[in-house]
Amino acid sequence: MTARYLAVKALLRQEEAGYANLVLDGELRRCTPPLAARDAAFAARIFYTVLEYRNRLDWMLQQFVKKPLTRLDAPVRAILRAGLAQAACMAVPLPAAVNESVKLTRAFGKSSAAGMVNAVLRRAAALQPTGETFPDRHSRLVTYYSLSEPVASLLEEQYGAQAEDIAAAFHRQQPTWVRVNTLRTTTAELADRLAQEGCWTAPGPWDNCLQVEFPGSPAATRAFRQGDFHVQGLTSQYAADCVEARPGMRVLDLCAAPGGKTLTLAQAMQDQGELWAGEAVSARLPLLRQALERGGVRCAHTFCGDASVEVPAFRAQPFDRILCDVPCSGLGVIGKKPDIRYKDLDGLDELCALQRRILQTAAGYLAPGGRLVYSTCTINRSENEGNIQDFLAKNPDFRLQPAHPPLPGADCGEWGTLFLPHKTGTDGFFVAVLTRSDRSFS
Repeated sequence: MTARYLAVKALLRQEEAGYANLVLDGELRRCTPPLAARDAAFAARIFYTVLEYRNRLDWMLQQFVKKPLTRLDAPVRAILRAGLAQAACMAVPLPAAVNESVKLTRAFGKSSAAGMVNAVLRRAAALQPTGETFPDRHSRLVTYYSLSEPVASLLEEQYGAQAEDIAAAFHRQQPTWVRVNTLRTTTAELADRLAQEGCWTAPGPWDNCLQVEFPGSPAATRAFRQGDFHVQGLTSQYAADCVEARPGMRVLDLCAAPGGKTLTLAQAMQDQGELWAGEAVSARLPLLRQALERGGVRCAHTFCGDASVEVPAFRAQPFDRILCDVPCSGLGVIGKKPDIRYKDLDGLDELCALQRRILQTAAGYLAPGGRLVYSTCTINRSENEGNIQDFLAKNPDFRLQPAHPPLPGADCGEWGTLFLPHKTGTDGFFVAVLTRSDRSFS
């Protein structure tokens, strides 16, 4: 099987259902014999490039296809998208992209469409649309920036003219950031070890943080296998740091898997005290436990449980610090998870209600004078400022606290700190730091 064939297979499966990363990983695992690392990386690039630019690619193709793309055979549609992605977005020479696409058409049993694939790809690749190609902001958001109608409408409604800058930022590649495992090494030592493994490093904006360029997968490095670091975006590190966990404290991470923030909390605690890490999906618990084991964390206790359902034992023995990184729409991490681009946003009200229940439940576990951090990886204001405003109105014994000095460009508003991708160069993220008054616990 070739890389291009596997990419098209993954695109076909992605159209049916499923998370993009799981779809691709599943196809790679099923491939026999396995693709060489270089071919697997090429297949992944094709797959994710199509997802990132799908609406734009479809517009380009539709100019030269007589019937709607949705009425084409699914394999032909996927082959056209993959071929155009290579020629228009990946700097693959046009003859190679076209010729290999024609071969794929025959390999998928669609030989009658080979001539059409050849002609359409050559003509579509000559187009060079820009934002100005589209007459209004909404059509640019949907077509040029490849967002679903609901996502585009939400960004327009909440951010107005900024919506295009946000959408453009989702197409920019972000650097890889790692968090140093201070239980096992120092920043300087880790930088030296990574350099010996062929990695380029630079200091991050705060202690125990590095920007790294890996020659391959971070997980392939010896330093990763030894638990010297974990990959963690700046905004996730920021949320964990805002908890201000300290040695000897009792700390709760309510929505913990896959474990990046839990590791950061444990390291801040110097592995001393009690750290409880919960996850609602039992299948994700092994990921959390593996991360803690690899990081050498001993103070953590993992459990499976719905964060919106009260645990009486937690109320009876309250926590000094709590992190609620709640399930969310993910509209801040579209750059990393391109399938979120095409969300229909059905069930958003129910999701906000779940977030409010989790926050209210967590509040019942917090000791007097304690600190609770609420965070999301979305820029939807209903899930962010709206939930905090609602919570504070119902909980007069809580107040909002200033967070750590945020990254340049972050918006420190009345209800929390918002990271917008085009202003901060990070994921879209929201953090609110809440403290409980120093009165007797009830």
